[in-house]
Amino acid sequence: MLRYYRIKAYLNANHFVVFDGTKGKTHPHTWEFVATVYTKNDNIVKFTDTEKAIMKVFEPYQDRVLNDVDPFSAIIPSLENITEYFASLIAESVRPFDYHLRRFEGSETPVRTYGVRFPEVGDGSEDEDADNVEAALARLEEGSGYKG
Repeated sequence: MLRYYRIKAYLNANHFVVFDGTKGKTHPHTWEFVATVYTKNDNIVKFTDTEKAIMKVFEPYQDRVLNDVDPFSAIIPSLENITEYFASLIAESVRPFDYHLRRFEGSETPVRTYGVRFPEVGDGSEDEDADNVEAALARLEEGSGYKG
């Protein structure tokens, strides 16, 4: 059996982007991140333990100008770069609980979301189960009008 959680986290921070050598204005966002983590383990980990580990990842970046904080002092803090960077940190943060990151999405507005998907860990025999979970989530989101 594949057990999973979808956990949302929010990051309140400022950033600016540089396109074609031109620096844009520093502006605020409340980014929303959604992590889908799963386990094949029969031992259920307390939901709050996993959630706390994920929330801790964002603490050093809260209420900051991302461009002033590594790695975003060296790479443009675009939605794509931010999402991919935090996905790698989240994947590491849930590993001690025997959870694996399956999907990670970042939204800078309610209508703009970027996501990454990770393959099943192990022999791949449960990959179809993970795909079925994602398909079920998509059907629920479509039916409810939810797009988070």
